[in-house]
Amino acid sequence: MEAIFSNDDLAMEILSRFSALQLSCFKCVSKRWKNLISDPSFLRVHHQRSQLRGITTLLIQQRDDITGDRLSSRTSFFSTCGPPFFEDDLRVPIMIQNSFPAKRVVIMGSSNGLVCCRSRQTLEQPMLVIFICNPITREWISLRPTNCHVGRIFAFAFYPFGSSSNKASCFKVVSIQRQKYDQNSYSFVIYSSETGKWKTSMEVCHCKDDLNENKYIHIKGRFYWLTKKQRIITFDLEEELSGVIIAPGPMLRDGVRNSNCLGDSDGYLHYACVDESDLRVWMLKDCHKLDWVLKHQLNLDQFRVEGQVMTDYLQFSIRRVGCVPKDDIFAPGYLALGILTFYDEVIYMIRWGRLESYNFRNGVLNRHYMFHASFLDHYNYVPATVLPYAATLAANGVLKVKQNSIDDLISVPATVLPCSATSAMSDLLGLIRSCGFVASNSSSYQGSRKRKRIKPVRSPHL
Repeated sequence: MEAIFSNDDLAMEILSRFSALQLSCFKCVSKRWKNLISDPSFLRVHHQRSQLRGITTLLIQQRDDITGDRLSSRTSFFSTCGPPFFEDDLRVPIMIQNSFPAKRVVIMGSSNGLVCCRSRQTLEQPMLVIFICNPITREWISLRPTNCHVGRIFAFAFYPFGSSSNKASCFKVVSIQRQKYDQNSYSFVIYSSETGKWKTSMEVCHCKDDLNENKYIHIKGRFYWLTKKQRIITFDLEEELSGVIIAPGPMLRDGVRNSNCLGDSDGYLHYACVDESDLRVWMLKDCHKLDWVLKHQLNLDQFRVEGQVMTDYLQFSIRRVGCVPKDDIFAPGYLALGILTFYDEVIYMIRWGRLESYNFRNGVLNRHYMFHASFLDHYNYVPATVLPYAATLAANGVLKVKQNSIDDLISVPATVLPCSATSAMSDLLGLIRSCGFVASNSSSYQGSRKRKRIKPVRSPHL
């Protein structure tokens, strides 16, 4: 194995196939491995492969009130369906939950390995605080909006290899809110880690619609917020220009329960919507020409279950959250279904209180295992927050660097959840064999080397 890893290019090719958590353990093998894994070129290669593997975990948070500051007792984190790509991926949801500095926070965004959340504004804690967390290293920093007017809706974007205007890694937080003296328009407040300051943009977006608090997405330097009237507010971070896009599809009638969301696949904005009969997904081919294309359409009959058996808990749950009065959940063919988010050709949804996903590439319907919860509520006033999360090494150390360069940030020392060195090295040897390489001393590896026993020195009798 030493002969194989003497070649930097070959070592980079092999190590880039491992998860971010495993590579954090590999840094302890030797100083050379630590320098190789921390190299910017290696981080870029590993980040690209992490994106190809897809998301590691779904972050889902249930809310109970209009403002979202009253969190449900079933606030949870959920793993992706099916077997994980890496065994360590099963531990990521637990690490995320343990990485938050406050016990009950409101999750606002996730981008390239970092998670953004805010404090709950209560009588005991009226001050608003924004937290940026790295679940893998448990680093976090806090931001307090100063000299600006912000609301409760925040968007987050992290650029691990720099933006178009700066090559250094940076992150930005954008607050969108109604103007103080004009309730028919929105203003934007931007925080940039490059300057460490909050800035009120001169841009104003004229739109009368109310926003969905947690339905937004960031794609290629643009933020998109979905309104409750099937419009999409856009904001370009670099140019600080906004706009309003009309979502495709038929306009929904008043009083009819609908479910819609924004999504991202191959770097294009997607809009998904469920009506009485179909699930449709559109793709925006050109954000300048506003050219929408109907990409997928599914009849909801395939999601209906004949002879649906309702448990006592599910009956109580659906009635408690409030279905449409004319709806009869016991009627033949009734379907309780709501879509949550769309990512990489997969739609994530609630069906009869269960978290499920449908893959448009292979037509497979899967059910997700949920941590700390069995059901999700249908038709809450504030829908559940659903965020795809992908662990990546590119986020490691970023928050510590920003804390050292900005005075108003607070950080804690990084602590990595320990993993088994024997298990990690076994995975490494297995990957080497699968790639066609044979290590000369791999067959004799039995974990850590046995240390020579040293007899204890007895104290002389007095």
